[in-house]
Amino acid sequence: MDEQTLYFRIERLFADYCASLDEDELERWPELFTADGCYQMIARENHAHGHPVPLLWLEGRGMMVDRVYSLRNANIYAAHRYRHAQSAIQVLGEADGGWRVRSSYLVVQTIDDGFSEVYQAGSYLDHVVEDEGHLRFRERVAVYDTARVKTLLATPV
Repeated sequence: MDEQTLYFRIERLFADYCASLDEDELERWPELFTADGCYQMIARENHAHGHPVPLLWLEGRGMMVDRVYSLRNANIYAAHRYRHAQSAIQVLGEADGGWRVRSSYLVVQTIDDGFSEVYQAGSYLDHVVEDEGHLRFRERVAVYDTARVKTLLATPV
């Protein structure tokens, strides 16, 4: 695949990812991962020092589906919306049948009262692969910049 086509397809995957979370279409979110895909949220400090202590770690699409089910049916949390801004997409190279990709993200959270604030900023470290004719995440690691996460971590970033 040529570089321009690859970049376009990665950009489309990232846009679908953000839209699934921002538009409260959470049921679409697990489908953006391979069946054995992994999602993690980890503090930059832990990641930099090689400490595998993620705040959230979901192994396999089944765990992601369970997370969405619990958000819809079991968990109690304040109504909120996310708005993602993702930028500085860099394809770092080919790896393990796919591509390593790094990008920056910013998530603004709006609570039901209408107040918006920066919820989190950081980097996505991704392993993207071709799967059944679509690009999907084999791994997405959200490395957040702060050592502290505000309360109300319900929805993945």
